[in-house]
Amino acid sequence: MLATILKSSKAVETTLVIIETFAKIRELSRTVKALSVVKDDSEQKGLMQRSGELIAKILDDDLETNGIETTIELNFAVLKFKHTIKKNRE
Repeated sequence: MLATILKSSKAVETTLVIIETFAKIRELSRTVKALSVVKDDSEQKGLMQRSGELIAKILDDDLETNGIETTIELNFAVLKFKHTIKKNRE
């Protein structure tokens, strides 16, 4: 809707990023839900890895940090995700 109102390339780009983020969140929701019913350890490991990748894609996209290291920790019912971003000292 933003792109239809503002009609600029930045508005279109922002709209597409929002849509992509919602798609990732929907996939993350399905993955976390599947984790609660899957009994196979290798399949659970794959689902947890995919969940971590999705969370990293959602949170890391152009993430700016103020310090040397930033840690993000999320706890879901069946999944705990901790992601650390370290900046190289220049």
